[in-house]
Amino acid sequence: MTWSRRMRRGLAGASMALFSLALIGGMALAGWRMGWERGKAEQARRIQATADAAVRQAMDLLDAGQEERALAFLEAAARLRPGDPTVEAARAEAQRRIAARPTPTSLPPEILLEDAFQTARKAYEAGDLPRAVELLLQIRNRDPAFRAAEVSALLREAALRHGMQLLQDPEDRLAEGLFYLDQAARLGPLPPEAATAYRLAALYLAARDHWGVNWAEAIRRLREIYALAPGYRDTARRLFQAHVAYGDLLTAQGESCPAEAQYQAALRLFDDPAVQAKAQEAGARCLLATPIPGTLPGGGTPLPPPIPVGRLAYALYDSEAGTYVLYVIEASGRGFRVAVGADQPAWQPGGRRLAYRVAGVGLFIRDLESGETVQIAGPGAAWPTWAPDGQHLAFMDGAGGIRVLNLQEPGQAQRIATGRFPAWSAQGTLAWTGCAAGGCGLLLLPPGASAPVRLSQHPNDLQAAWSPDGSALVYTTDVQGSWDLVIATPQGFFRALTSGGGQEIGPAWSPDGGWIAYLSDADGRWGVYLIPAAGGTPRKILDLGERLPDPLSQRVAWGP
Repeated sequence: MTWSRRMRRGLAGASMALFSLALIGGMALAGWRMGWERGKAEQARRIQATADAAVRQAMDLLDAGQEERALAFLEAAARLRPGDPTVEAARAEAQRRIAARPTPTSLPPEILLEDAFQTARKAYEAGDLPRAVELLLQIRNRDPAFRAAEVSALLREAALRHGMQLLQDPEDRLAEGLFYLDQAARLGPLPPEAATAYRLAALYLAARDHWGVNWAEAIRRLREIYALAPGYRDTARRLFQAHVAYGDLLTAQGESCPAEAQYQAALRLFDDPAVQAKAQEAGARCLLATPIPGTLPGGGTPLPPPIPVGRLAYALYDSEAGTYVLYVIEASGRGFRVAVGADQPAWQPGGRRLAYRVAGVGLFIRDLESGETVQIAGPGAAWPTWAPDGQHLAFMDGAGGIRVLNLQEPGQAQRIATGRFPAWSAQGTLAWTGCAAGGCGLLLLPPGASAPVRLSQHPNDLQAAWSPDGSALVYTTDVQGSWDLVIATPQGFFRALTSGGGQEIGPAWSPDGGWIAYLSDADGRWGVYLIPAAGGTPRKILDLGERLPDPLSQRVAWGP
């Protein structure tokens, strides 16, 4: 084994660890557009990546007997990472080999530098960019004042062009590309395209370094790449594989609930029956996990009593996992997790089963007593609502329609209307948002009726929810400019329930008809609120955090 290969083995762990640590600091600030702190972190990440790439390149050059070229790279690495023992040892070895050679006839330094510059310019013009960069770096190392402006301009252009070529090379030369781009960046800001390419490559290398060692970190970097450029290299497939592998690891460790979150995240990238089966198995085990009485997994501490009656289902957005998680809270304060990646809950009459959506996957029904879970509709289906008989479900089909599915006769769901946000009353009247009779608003279709009648006049009257006795419904509307709740009767009587103070959405009536729960950001953070159905002062019972992506796709559900 050559000396440089032995050095490389010692270098790999330390340099990659340092590289990853620098990237962590940089990524924590990636969302900032300006600021000194971001500049400092980005610079540290770039310096670390460049130094690592320079040392690796030098090791290969030493193996090839090109000591001068290796020394040029190592001198650059030493300036970036002064005092590093690995860099110093490699530089000393390169110098030792050069000193051991017979001394050639010496020439005046100014002639050597001029010759080197002219050779570098010719190499650049001929497209031999690595040779041009190598010579220009040697010139700067020996005499930074020699043709300073010309050397800097040519070096920047050569390094920029070659760095971009390497980052686009299918043979995976990302580390080298980072080195060359950083040489260009030291002489002036990178163009936007090059800056983006640098960031993607650095993130990709960091994700690969963590592959199989720290799945959470690998996923975090791949997700950042995916958000910037979903088609970058094999990022999507790698992210899918990382989620599945992390889910498998968590499953082996007995962590069923986090494992389900990883499988669901993978399924949002690619549909895979084997992963779907893993997600359902992990979800079933998660449901059977013993909850801790008096606590509420997933968000905040509720005010006692959290709800007066029944059970309330709600979805909390998990920013770390990048998905919603469905929970249930009982009047006693006991809470438990139902499903990961799930939202839009709907209780079956009687309360034994809960329907919900997994975005991008479809609709599911879970039996909360047995833990049995079945999928009833595919991708695009949303907003399930139960018929009074508990055997039919209406839902949005993802193509602007409302469909009804008979659970006793599984098969193709029948499309019955065009519209959104279906809601079924205890008497069998189906309400939804749509257009009819020359206008748009809330539509009602009583049992046996051949056509719906229009109840309201505003197209953004949404998310209707019926009272338990079917005598009224509550819905959210922006008719006054902000999202508020309104109560209406089928006979056309309307009463504002909330007004101003934030967005009020996703309402649900309590089983005894006395309360209405809803989602609001009235205090600057999202939460679950309760208000008397007759009107009064709302109170926040649960904090859901600052983020609630796509809030109009969310709701609560209140069952017995």
